[in-house]
Amino acid sequence: MTDAETPRPRRPMSPRRRRYWKSLGFAALVGGLIGGWLVVDQPEGRGLTEMLATGSLTPGFAIAAALCWTIGLAIAMILYHRAIDDHEEHAWLWASTAGWYALMFPAPVWWVLHRAGLAPSPDAMLLFLLTLVVNAVVYLWLKFR
Repeated sequence: MTDAETPRPRRPMSPRRRRYWKSLGFAALVGGLIGGWLVVDQPEGRGLTEMLATGSLTPGFAIAAALCWTIGLAIAMILYHRAIDDHEEHAWLWASTAGWYALMFPAPVWWVLHRAGLAPSPDAMLLFLLTLVVNAVVYLWLKFR
């Protein structure tokens, strides 16, 4: 066996890193549960495109998903902020600021143009997705550059 083939023992995770991955895992679990429940809650034969386009949800699912999202996100945020270091916090703060700007600039412009009959009704989910994309791009750039 050569040195390249010799297995190296893995270092145990530090408590901070363990907390970090637990917070991300918890957030993924909340999102996965809501997403899975959304699929199960749909009527028979409804495809993904139709589900996303029509937006009709049962009231029970909507209330429960909203509560799970709000409470789950609050818990995940607390766990995450207790686990991150200064570098990660710096990346998170700038990414959050960029995401906020990605909402703050187009939302009122779109609303005003809609009020004047020059644009369709503002789409909150589209603005939310724009915010997430900008947040993710800035965060990943700052964290891994």
